[in-house]
Amino acid sequence: MKKGESRLIHGIFAILAVLFFLSIVIQVFLAGVALFVDYGQWNYHTTFVHYVEFTPIVMLIISFFGGIPKSLRWQCAGLYLMIILQYITIQLLGSISYLTALHPVIALVLFWRSLVTASTAIGLVKN
Repeated sequence: MKKGESRLIHGIFAILAVLFFLSIVIQVFLAGVALFVDYGQWNYHTTFVHYVEFTPIVMLIISFFGGIPKSLRWQCAGLYLMIILQYITIQLLGSISYLTALHPVIALVLFWRSLVTASTAIGLVKN
């Protein structure tokens, strides 16, 4: 692969990583609005995820091209796994409450790992 093509792939990957990180921030904000301002806004939190939930899968596919490190490939898989865990924890609401309580904890890990992924991806573009 040519260097220009590789830089383009790194750039696309970095943009997706930053957008995914920002979407996590927005998702947490929407949850905060629903909890602390107006419970009627809860549908924004539950709907927004559908617009961004497959971003880590797209990033995972892109990571096979352009010399993106395997560590970032694993990061993408981990981010998607955490989204799946978010769905699972919400489905347990009412039946296994203590596992449901992991939902905000997973959100914190999603925030942290998506920030690390975005930062690493930006580093690829800078090099």
